[in-house]
Amino acid sequence: MPQDVKIVRKTLADGSVKEYRYPKKGKVSTPRGPASGTIAAVLRLYTGSPEWAATKPSTKKGRLLYLMELERIGNVPIRELRRREILTIRDTIARTRGTGAANQFTQSTSAFLSWALNREWVEANAAARIGMLAYKPFKAWSKELARDAIANLPPHMSRTVMLALFTGQRRTDLCAMKWSDINRGAIFVRQAKTGMELHIPIHPVLGAAMAEWPKTAETILTGIRGGPLTVYNLTRSINDAHDRGILPRGFSIHGLRKLAATLLAEAGCSTHEIASITGHKSLKMVEHYTRSFDQRRLAEDAILKLETSYWKPQETDR
Repeated sequence: MPQDVKIVRKTLADGSVKEYRYPKKGKVSTPRGPASGTIAAVLRLYTGSPEWAATKPSTKKGRLLYLMELERIGNVPIRELRRREILTIRDTIARTRGTGAANQFTQSTSAFLSWALNREWVEANAAARIGMLAYKPFKAWSKELARDAIANLPPHMSRTVMLALFTGQRRTDLCAMKWSDINRGAIFVRQAKTGMELHIPIHPVLGAAMAEWPKTAETILTGIRGGPLTVYNLTRSINDAHDRGILPRGFSIHGLRKLAATLLAEAGCSTHEIASITGHKSLKMVEHYTRSFDQRRLAEDAILKLETSYWKPQETDR
């Protein structure tokens, strides 16, 4: 007998018993999954497939991050997904998060739709052969901009800027950091993009600030209402700061990663030392981040070495 049915027996005038069945009130129904054939449903099948299981963990993490954008339209039948919708999402990502992230979204979506095409969920891969956007590097923050942002942004964003500045991590890893990840004066980070495991010592300035931060969630960074700060809400807060003129357009949290690397270079850290904080596997990328500082330093040294006696006024006999 179903447990969600209530049985009521009543004795009638002739002495017979009549049985009535009613659904139990307040019964919480089992949550249903997404409707078959929708983007969300096919995404679930994709991430449960043998092909997905054979994908490298680092690749999975990256794809999941960008496939979340498709989850926002998850109730749309996948056969109705058109190239124009994919391009609209891509262009929004390019505007708010940079062309590199936009290209990653395109590649992740194409891989997903290629799998869906093979399983006959779609008749064509709408993301196939979408050209990659030209890479535009994130603008590095200046020390002055970071100082002003910490002073003028809402508290939850001010804390985010501080944590990014003193750890040099990507926004995904910033949002994932937990209070329990702190041990012996260092924060443990397992980078979502690379899988790199880091122990980043907490700078005294950061430590003093963190002592005053609210601990209303497991995560170090929290939103306006005290819950964990998500990557999505972090991006929305950055866009809001742009709209309100608190932060110039074109500057993102990733630009703080560049500033962190630059500050370490200014402190005399080697490329390997900087990479031990930022987690870069490629030293060329670290060199790219610090190139502008190196150029200034080398130029200053070069000018100081320039022979100046030639430019002194010539002395003449009187």
